[in-house]
Amino acid sequence: MQPETRPIIQEQLVAEVKGIYAGLGLVEAKCIEVDNKQSICNLHHDFFLASQHPSASLGLRRLASKYAMPARMWRLGIYSFLEISRLRLLASLDNMLAFIYLVYSMMALLHETVPVFEDTWIECLGDLDREVWTWVARQCYSKAADNAPTTGRFYHHLAIFARPNGIWQLFYYANLISPTPASHNP
Repeated sequence: MQPETRPIIQEQLVAEVKGIYAGLGLVEAKCIEVDNKQSICNLHHDFFLASQHPSASLGLRRLASKYAMPARMWRLGIYSFLEISRLRLLASLDNMLAFIYLVYSMMALLHETVPVFEDTWIECLGDLDREVWTWVARQCYSKAADNAPTTGRFYHHLAIFARPNGIWQLFYYANLISPTPASHNP
C-alpha cells in the first residue's frame, strides 16, 4: 500500500528546483566567504612563519613590516568577516564563533612563534576576546532581564551593548523606565 500522491505540474516542479537552487547558491556563497577568510588567515600565517624563520635574511624578516602584513591580515582576513557576522549575528553565530576560535588559536600560535609582532598579536587576541565576551555578556543580561523584567539596570546594560543601533538603544532605555517592559528578544 502506497500513500496517495498528487501529481505535480511542471511549473511547480521548476519553481521548486529554482528555489532550492537559489538557496544552495546562498549557502555555497557563505561557505566560500568563510573559506576565503580562513585561506587569507592561513596564507598570512605561513608568510609570517617563513619570513620570520631563524634562518631568514634580514631583508626577508623586514618584509612583514614593510608590507604591513599584520594589519592586512587583521583587516582582510579577520575584521571584515567579524563585521559581516556581527550584522547578521543571529543567522551566523555558529560560524562566527567557530571562526573566532580558529583565528584565536592562530593568533596565540603567532604570539609564540613570531614574537617580533608581539604587541600586534596581543591586541588581536584582545579584540577577539572582546567579540566573544561581548556576546556572552549580552546573553547574560538578556537572561537576567527575562528573569527580572522590572529590574531596570539590565536594560541599561543591554542599551549600552545596542550601540550604535539607536532604535534598539531607545527600546532598552524605554524598558528601563517602564513598569512592565516589552519583550526584548529581537
